[in-house]
Amino acid sequence: MKKIKVSDYIIQELANLGIKNIFGVPGDYNFNIIDSVENNHKVKWIGSTNELNGGYAADGYARLNGYGAVITTYGVGELSAINAIAGCYAENIPVVMLVGIPSTKHIEEKSIIHHNFAPPDYCNFAEMYSKVTAKAAYITKDSNIKEEIDSCIETLIRTKKPVYIAVPKDICNWEIDDNPPQHINTSSQDALIKAGNKIIEFIETSSNPIVITDSLIKRFNAEYEAERFINKSNIQFCSFLMGKGIIDESHKNYLGTFLGKTLSKDILDSLNISDCVISIGTIYCDFNTFNAPLDFNPDNMINIQGNYVIIKNQKFENVFMKDLLKYLSDSIKKQKSRKSPEIHGYKPSAITKIENLNSKYLYPRIQEFLKPNDIFICDTGIALFGTAPMKFPDKFRFENQFFWASIGWGTPAALGINFAKTYRRTLLLTGEGAHQLTMQEISNIIAHNLHPVIIVINNSGYTIERMLSKNPKDDYNNINEWDYSKLPSIFGKNVFAGQAKTNKEFDDLLKLAETEQKTKMCYIEVFTDKLDIPEFAKIKFKK
Repeated sequence: MKKIKVSDYIIQELANLGIKNIFGVPGDYNFNIIDSVENNHKVKWIGSTNELNGGYAADGYARLNGYGAVITTYGVGELSAINAIAGCYAENIPVVMLVGIPSTKHIEEKSIIHHNFAPPDYCNFAEMYSKVTAKAAYITKDSNIKEEIDSCIETLIRTKKPVYIAVPKDICNWEIDDNPPQHINTSSQDALIKAGNKIIEFIETSSNPIVITDSLIKRFNAEYEAERFINKSNIQFCSFLMGKGIIDESHKNYLGTFLGKTLSKDILDSLNISDCVISIGTIYCDFNTFNAPLDFNPDNMINIQGNYVIIKNQKFENVFMKDLLKYLSDSIKKQKSRKSPEIHGYKPSAITKIENLNSKYLYPRIQEFLKPNDIFICDTGIALFGTAPMKFPDKFRFENQFFWASIGWGTPAALGINFAKTYRRTLLLTGEGAHQLTMQEISNIIAHNLHPVIIVINNSGYTIERMLSKNPKDDYNNINEWDYSKLPSIFGKNVFAGQAKTNKEFDDLLKLAETEQKTKMCYIEVFTDKLDIPEFAKIKFKK
């Protein structure tokens, strides 16, 4: 049997998943792992400015690539990244968290060495990660090393959630059998047929079925199957915000993005009177539902998740979304046609006079800027409320982190997404409060000659927090003022940057960015009033 070093085996298996770029920060405990990256011609090391950003970048990369990976050192490095990995766990983003830890000698002797405590506890960080990953493997000399690694990879593939692998620096160089398993996740045929037939009977005996699409369709790579099911069944559908744009918004059966009880009253009524709500990959959290009074219990209806389905409170395990949707599409009868409203989004922007930039012009103009095949990333914050009512072009990808909702995710995630799909135009919309947390990754974007369009909304602080707090004028929601449009120049020269304080200036910059983006990153700082918010946010927060 051919042998291979432990760290080489791990990187080989990451490459076999299609991972071509691995993010992270070097440290003396992980050098052997990074050496394995450098020695594998199928993968490339992308040094992050810090571990949190590396985790966010791996998150973004995995969203478009399918899987991602980040490498940190023990203790100080892995703790810096844990927020990003927790976000991956919440939103089903399959990222491998790979940590280099001290040698087995130090662990066994309980040596007091750097990045630890006195007395030391060498397992506590792995225990922390066990709470925010689908599987955490802490490799020791007594482990079945290959089995532990293979099990982590299998869990990653099956759950689409992050996994954690900690490897002592000396064990990295140990040899194991180079005999990787075939990771094949297929549904239980018995459970698939029983669940599929039960769903078909439920749908065909109902009078007004309706589908909700959401983000886990993307995570389990079932976009094609979901759209085919809609086409075959002819059932109307809406989307939650996290799943907006998965199926083209020009589809004849599309009811719109569900935005709560005020902006989406008709959709809410349709959901609440339906005798057959079919949830596909939905996340029923407060933000994603906008706290709307949904009167149905998803478990009393049809709740199709990545690797199980619940039908009228009966759970069928080991039934994968892709397989189930294919089975339904192959078997279901076309349902009675209903007329869906035409989705318009914002009205076209128009400049009748030059005036200070505000939300009423900003978001409609961004909607016009979007093109088919674009990737649009919106950071957590007030901008999501301006983005939600947009109508997206066809063949479009929209990414947000509306469940975990960690501000600052957007900039490094845009880096990862750019690496995953360099041939597609990428647009990032972020507030300056979020941007201040992670803007260092602009340096990586420039260094690697990536060409996103970045729009930074400068409204003098944490506007989303102002809306949530009792007093919007509280000083703690203010942040230090930066000259954002000058930031890219400190990282490199191949940048197009500008500021827009009026509607005309913003329009002019976007027209220039259409051309400039083909050869360089475009960075646009826009100014709005401190309390200027989108109309949807005014309704939501009753401001």
